[in-house]
Amino acid sequence: MGRPCWIAAAVLMLSLGAAAQTPAPPVLDEALDAPTRVHIINEFARRLTELHVDGPRAKAAADDLRQRLARGEYDDQLTARAMAARVTRDVAAITADRHTYLEFVPYDLADERQRPPASAAATDNYGFRKFELLDDNIGYLKITRFAPLDRGALDMAARFMDQAADSPALIIDLRDAGGDSQDMAALLASYLLVDKRSWFFRDNQIHLHDQIDRSGRVVKEYWTWGTVPGKRFGGDKPLYLLVNERTGGAAEAFAYDLQQYVKRAVAVGAPTMGDARVGAKQRISRQLQTSVAITRASNVITRYNWEGGGVQPDRMVPPATARDTALAMARAAIRSAGSPPQTSRSELR
Repeated sequence: MGRPCWIAAAVLMLSLGAAAQTPAPPVLDEALDAPTRVHIINEFARRLTELHVDGPRAKAAADDLRQRLARGEYDDQLTARAMAARVTRDVAAITADRHTYLEFVPYDLADERQRPPASAAATDNYGFRKFELLDDNIGYLKITRFAPLDRGALDMAARFMDQAADSPALIIDLRDAGGDSQDMAALLASYLLVDKRSWFFRDNQIHLHDQIDRSGRVVKEYWTWGTVPGKRFGGDKPLYLLVNERTGGAAEAFAYDLQQYVKRAVAVGAPTMGDARVGAKQRISRQLQTSVAITRASNVITRYNWEGGGVQPDRMVPPATARDTALAMARAAIRSAGSPPQTSRSELR
């Protein structure tokens, strides 16, 4: 290698080494001056008072924020990240719901180019982790999240529920499951319910629950589907739902509705997260946005929901043993019904 080539190679290696050692750009953290802090607190308080589903609690939280501001408690919250953490803690002490908080984001909310790309829903099968047949051909379906209901999610739901349709009993594992799509929850319930309100007339659809605002106005209704793609499991065979303290959101709506509708499903495990509200987010500064719980669920049968206390299991067991417990219950139910025992294992992912 000639001298010029050797020098060029050395320069290239040094530049590559320097590039490798260059630290990642720091995460933005908006500086907040006094007028901006005043604006954030007063505007968040206004949104709480006008929008929150629980009017009295929201007013108490808003008044508390304004009083803390007047006492100078936010004077040392000089960045967006610090302000979000402190205000969220103060609001949560009064509102006590998972959808009301001040959120910090590591980018400029006003610049669409900085927003992170939406995750591809298909990468995790839209939350359908796996289906398999356990002993006695008992179906086992693991769901990790209730994904927004688009064409891909609908096809995936049909594919998995079709596999479960012929099982003599079904276990649906909702442990650690979340997601906000109550539309997906209503679709899945459609495969598992039939109208049992009358021996003489059966409705093609069942009203499950509503989301209502602070005035009691119904914002959205959730019904089962009249027709679904693929085969239904039906409304009579044994059904078990595995739940734990991390079962939240639409997974809780699914479990609560099935548990309350003529005890269609048996919940096994531990009480769920207790998240029955829906929140709305609005930008309030460059890197801060408010989230306010604006509606709450209301089950059509109980006129109540699972907020705070969670879905209470019919069979309380440690979540780690919930599958074995449900399997034993399902096998006993099948034998009680006179179905012949079989042994078969297969899996769909």
